[in-house]
Amino acid sequence: MLIAYQKLVELAGFATYDAFQKSHKEWVREALVNGGDFSQRQAQWTESIAVGSKSFTERIKEKLGILAKGRKIIESDEGFQLRENKVTYIAHFDCKKDDIGGQNAYFWDINS
Repeated sequence: MLIAYQKLVELAGFATYDAFQKSHKEWVREALVNGGDFSQRQAQWTESIAVGSKSFTERIKEKLGILAKGRKIIESDEGFQLRENKVTYIAHFDCKKDDIGGQNAYFWDINS
């Protein structure tokens, strides 16, 4: 994951990255001590290649070149994300819910 640290510092209201780091460590420590709820995954952070300003995500997409093929920059309330579109597999495959059993077998002729 790529992070625009200077933008993160600005958005969080800190003067320096060191000040942000110290506060972040304290927030994590407090959450662990107080039994914070870590079960809620935030998709923008876990499913995106880059999160930040529009110019930042565009720059990352450009630098990735062919590796960014099929990925789109999506705007959200928090900013922009570079990620793949969600597509279900069923849309691409005609799904059969049968046992493949003998259909996927090759029997050797051991008598010849």
